[in-house]
Amino acid sequence: MLTAEHSVGLFLTLGLVILAFCSLNLATLTLARLIAPKRRIGMSTIAESDLPQVLVQLPLFNEGELVERILGAAMALDWPRDRLQIQVLDDSTDGSLECSQRALAASLREDVQIELLHRVQRTAFKAGALAAGLERSDAPFVAMFDADFIPSPDFLRKTVGVLVAEPDMAYVQARWDHLNREESLLTRVQARLLDSHFRVEQEARWRLGLPVPFNGTCGLWRRAAIEDAGGWDGDTLTEDLDLSLRARLRGWRSGYLKDLTVPGVLPVSARAWRVQQFRWTKGFVQCFVKLMPKVWRSTSLPLWQKLMISFQIGQPMAFVIGAGCLILGIPFMTGAAVGSELLTRVAIVTSILGFAAPIGFLTMAGVQGGPRSTATEIFGALACTSGLLLSNARGGLEALLGYRTEFVRTPKARDASGPLRLRWRNGFIELATGLGLLGFALLEEPFAVLYLAMVIGGLVSVGAMQILDGVALPRIVNFRR
Repeated sequence: MLTAEHSVGLFLTLGLVILAFCSLNLATLTLARLIAPKRRIGMSTIAESDLPQVLVQLPLFNEGELVERILGAAMALDWPRDRLQIQVLDDSTDGSLECSQRALAASLREDVQIELLHRVQRTAFKAGALAAGLERSDAPFVAMFDADFIPSPDFLRKTVGVLVAEPDMAYVQARWDHLNREESLLTRVQARLLDSHFRVEQEARWRLGLPVPFNGTCGLWRRAAIEDAGGWDGDTLTEDLDLSLRARLRGWRSGYLKDLTVPGVLPVSARAWRVQQFRWTKGFVQCFVKLMPKVWRSTSLPLWQKLMISFQIGQPMAFVIGAGCLILGIPFMTGAAVGSELLTRVAIVTSILGFAAPIGFLTMAGVQGGPRSTATEIFGALACTSGLLLSNARGGLEALLGYRTEFVRTPKARDASGPLRLRWRNGFIELATGLGLLGFALLEEPFAVLYLAMVIGGLVSVGAMQILDGVALPRIVNFRR
């Protein structure tokens, strides 16, 4: 019994140490965003007659009427018509393909080169569609936009010149903005999390000279870099991160334009957000398994960059480790096991870092709306992220075990088929786990409720929002406003 208790304590301590380092990674990026010097990015002025051919790819899957909007935005790009190609890569299996066909038929009257490519077999998902489209063009530069984003007409004018001026740069990434940020507390929380990624993490990586991961949309690629890195690969759910890191391993640099924003639509329901986060978490861990050996074998990357890249793509594994620590900590909460002095100290340090580092990271994204609104978004982000513990832990575990699943698109809108309906299938596990954990802690060790408050509150909140299909919370928030 003592041996088992010692082993559990040892694994729990190790897990908490890893979580502490994950928090330190966030603190490091936040500090770098504060003190690292700004970097300039080159920009060539190109004569109108010398502007290169550009391919704009629009990967779509069951996007419905969003097709017309993104196609209209692509056609409005300020670029010579004879040097602009647009590909509608629509693998839809529902009526969305008809929307693409109608939009394409209407746009053919314009003086723009547009092509619709529909694959019957959705091989390699989005990566396969992008690769198939690339084979049908010889344009040296390729821009990509998902259906829920709206690029400004000057997007190409602000990005092509960068890649022309920087011949060793593979791609340049623009910053995401949010069309429906103020729709609900949930969308405000998502906006806060994404703003932290783009305004803090991406900016810090750019200033430090680290690879800036491609975010899958709102970017411009150099075709030669795509081909040199091995092309698009669909063996992970984050083909964008995969390709961008493979390009870095081949010696290509990446660029980031924080002042160039492209607005997009945030998921409006908790279920849609959960689907998105599950896919991203699993894809990151898949890239970790796939690319870590190559990163550490690389002779072109200094040690500190290898460490930072490891934390970059391994950060989502914190959900797997966190879930494991929660399970391993149950004997200590019930009093069935007694923690060592080392375990107690590690738990205290990890808890402090686990709150302080994310709060600083999220705060650095800005204080739009004033201190009260900012605090609401920050603690909402902490709670909602904690509520994804079970789902994201499953995604990370599936990736570690090599279990493959198909690419599930993020639902773009709330189900409007009728009045508010309860959906017990979605969210029941989170809700039941949160309430069960609360009851267990109250019965066994009431003081532990304070320690587990964020996890319990997050699981209950995310579970309840999914059951209500993301409708009740926005109604309450709008009513209070």
